[in-house]
Amino acid sequence: MNVDRSVAWELGAIGAATAVFVASFQIRPPYVDFVLAAAAVALILGSAARSRRLWALARAPEQNGTRHAWRTALAFTAAALVALAVAAVLAARSADMPALERFGNWHMLAAAALYFPWALLQQFIFQFYLFPRWLRLVPVPAAVAFTALAFAAVHFPRWPVMGVTVVAGTAWALIYYRSRRLLPLALSHALLGTALHYWVFGNDLLARWLDLLASRLP
Repeated sequence: MNVDRSVAWELGAIGAATAVFVASFQIRPPYVDFVLAAAAVALILGSAARSRRLWALARAPEQNGTRHAWRTALAFTAAALVALAVAAVLAARSADMPALERFGNWHMLAAAALYFPWALLQQFIFQFYLFPRWLRLVPVPAAVAFTALAFAAVHFPRWPVMGVTVVAGTAWALIYYRSRRLLPLALSHALLGTALHYWVFGNDLLARWLDLLASRLP
């Protein structure tokens, strides 16, 4: 079996298994996704020597990948935060509550810091692992689109989140293609994910995580 066919079978198997899991367990504790993602990363790293040729990319188009990644990721994040702030004001008005209550919660800073490892795991899986495999089979625009759609699909059935993540996933895949850097993407992901929950949805992630932890303690 040639390499491209092997990659196609691998993507098909992963996609089918993920679709079944997401459809079967639409409501699940956050730690379930975190544990599964960590296990996936461990498996990817464990098979690195054997499968390096499958997920190794050619040299990044951008000679100074680190600078390009931070510059473009921060620019995208700033623009996205402005868009989320506007959405937050509209959401607060529709809920007949002061917008300051959503912007002024200091829990957001702690939540963003705790969100970062989770964001890094996701970026590793989708950019470092999945994106190069798509690139073996399809042109760059299609690989970017498929990676973004896969990222959005794992958030099913939260349709508003899926809409946001397909846009963010497209931007992150394009940045990764040109720079091959994950840390700027993880920081962008953590900031935007936290802002989406606190500003737009009015969801206090830190309080929710602490409540979940307290319920699991003896």
